[in-house]
Amino acid sequence: MKNYIQFYSMKNLLTPFLFLLFLSCSQEDNFIDTNTTVNSALLGIQPSSPPFQTTAFFYEDLPYSSGNRTQFDLFLPQDPSIDGVVILFHGGSFLFGSKADFYSEEFNEILFNLLEAGIAIVNANYSFISDSNPEGVFSALNDGTDLIDFITANHQNLGIPKNNLLLAGVSAGAGIAFWNGLGNTRPDSIKGILGLQAQSSYDLYSWETLFNDFKLDSIKMINSELEVLFNQFYGEEYSIEKANRLDYYNAIDANDPPFYVYNPVFEDRVFQNENLDFDILFHSFKHADRLRKKATEVALEFSGAYQESPQEFILRILTQ
Repeated sequence: MKNYIQFYSMKNLLTPFLFLLFLSCSQEDNFIDTNTTVNSALLGIQPSSPPFQTTAFFYEDLPYSSGNRTQFDLFLPQDPSIDGVVILFHGGSFLFGSKADFYSEEFNEILFNLLEAGIAIVNANYSFISDSNPEGVFSALNDGTDLIDFITANHQNLGIPKNNLLLAGVSAGAGIAFWNGLGNTRPDSIKGILGLQAQSSYDLYSWETLFNDFKLDSIKMINSELEVLFNQFYGEEYSIEKANRLDYYNAIDANDPPFYVYNPVFEDRVFQNENLDFDILFHSFKHADRLRKKATEVALEFSGAYQESPQEFILRILTQ
């Protein structure tokens, strides 16, 4: 099998997410007054010029832990009545990408409209599995946890609500959102989850039940590069215990916050002309269907493009 590893540009990964995420620009008036005055310096960092035209305060590279990639950007609407916070996690297969990917010119108006709707934006970097650490994907997932903890602990200094957060991400970023927003360890501050081009679990062997032509061990035997990536993902060595910890699918229960999932890849054959197509493997509608099926079984509310736009979901969750 040839051309085994196919990487997709961040623009291709992000475009469907951002186009849908902010498709509508609702102007809701029912905001929660945080009674917080934003200082010129925030946690010791002066405001920067925003990456697009907006009247919002912009704070760049705020550290939320001591890691090399654990910084976030914060956008605060000037109106002190900030209703809620969307926490964004970029895509990139836990191997590449950056929070800066959200600042390309085509998305300037989109982010502007979200701020005009009274929603603060937290846009975060996180660790990669290739960063020579023994924790593998757990580093990125736990970075998400650290960011949520930092925001809730410092909400007054940040000028944002403490208990009205929505996690949103694309691809790998969607996995960070789901892993942190589902199950018994989820914080009460999370009111909703939005995932585009999402994976249904990070127990990779469970994907064999979704795709008839996907057999993980056989593929690893053929391609040494994929074997390296597999070991990096699981932190040097796979174990059932790690797979269980990563399986947020089985953590879903009726007490979880409602989620929105949309995977606009309508194919389920991961091999195309004898090449492994990572876009299908990672982003097929089969992943979204699996998450929705589990939510139905446990009577958890969920939504998708058939019901509302992602922005409508965000505003409905954060302004109700």
